Amino acid sequence: MRKYLVFILVVSLALVVSCGKSGDSGSDRDPQKSAKPQAEKAEEKSKRSTDPGQKHGSKPQSGKDIDVDKLDIPDRLKKAIKSGRIPKEKIPEMLAMVRDRDSAIGGGDEVPVSVESVNRQNLSSYLVLNGIVEPERKVEVFSRLSAYVKKIVKEEGAYVKENDILALLDDTEIKISFEQAKIQLEQAKLSLEEAEKNYNRNQELIKRDLISEQDFQTQEAVYKQRQLDYQNRMESFKNLQLQLNWTKIRALSEGYITERLIEMGDRVNSNQQVYTIEDFKPLLLRVSVPTSDAIKLKIGMSAEVMTEILKGNVFKGDVKLINPRIDVQTGTVKVTVEVFDETLSLKPGMFVEVRIAIGQKENVLVIPRKAILYKQNKTFVFVLNRNQVSQREVLLGLLEEDYVEVTSGLEEGDVIVSVGVEGLKDGQRVDVIQ
Repeated sequence: MRKYLVFILVVSLALVVSCGKSGDSGSDRDPQKSAKPQAEKAEEKSKRSTDPGQKHGSKPQSGKDIDVDKLDIPDRLKKAIKSGRIPKEKIPEMLAMVRDRDSAIGGGDEVPVSVESVNRQNLSSYLVLNGIVEPERKVEVFSRLSAYVKKIVKEEGAYVKENDILALLDDTEIKISFEQAKIQLEQAKLSLEEAEKNYNRNQELIKRDLISEQDFQTQEAVYKQRQLDYQNRMESFKNLQLQLNWTKIRALSEGYITERLIEMGDRVNSNQQVYTIEDFKPLLLRVSVPTSDAIKLKIGMSAEVMTEILKGNVFKGDVKLINPRIDVQTGTVKVTVEVFDETLSLKPGMFVEVRIAIGQKENVLVIPRKAILYKQNKTFVFVLNRNQVSQREVLLGLLEEDYVEVTSGLEEGDVIVSVGVEGLKDGQRVDVIQ
């Protein structure tokens, strides 16, 4: 813009000079007066070592030899030169004036920048959240007996299935009690069988009036008592059998052992936690989403999970649950994302970033987000034209992590500055470094 203003001033001056010459053509001029300016001009011209319209170091060139179309000047000035309104002899002088002015104000310094072309591609909008990986299920295993730990069968990190034995408790005392209960149960069974035979026989005798009613009732009471004794012995036997089975601490679910809280020789008490088992298939992420974003989510939406610990790895998942209630204190909604990781690279407790795709557009104009300059709540980019940039306001649409949609202000194929926008000014010359 500065250069164009200089050109306008120079052109105006040139036109005035041109008109003056045409007005003096019919009048008498003093040959001595006119000879002096001509001599000064010739001396000025001889001092120039290079033509201003050429690159430094090239051979001098007259105004008539300059290719007007290749000059870095506005089109209206090109037309004025071609039409003869501006003499070609004045071109080197005008270019020299512009060059001298740029050098004086520092406009000749070129800023190094990188550029990119505006193109079309598919763009997705993501909701980016942070959370901690959790197992799909976490089961705490407790001891049901008070006994000493006899053997550790499974260690931390082992994969177990439901009912697998994790540890063994000392079962010596329980085995003795179990064997005693077993014998007592057999005795009760024999007594019951004998009482049952007597009862059945007395039923036949009472029908024939061979025994009194009192004797029959006595025998019936004995039979019922033997039944109760047998049932009591059976329950005691079952209880000891159950306790004997409890000496084998078993896994209650499938998964990986993440905690072993006992050592061999320890005495554990009843209802004391001894193991923790976690199911890693799938893993869950519970994140708090602002209400304004939560209304855009739906169950089944795809998600991507990443972590700084595993750079370059992207794990696929989807939205599993959306809590229907809004947290009054935080104004957020709890959302659960389900992630499947067959490699078991993700671990519970990892801090991760989850990106949920909430929108997608196809074949839209996109530019790098780093190319955008924000001023007074407006967005601008620098468009490259030859070696000069011009600031242009743009309107943005869908935002992605690295790219953004442009809805107005640019066209496909425009070249914009992508690196080095800080400090650039409208009309500044740049040096493109790819």
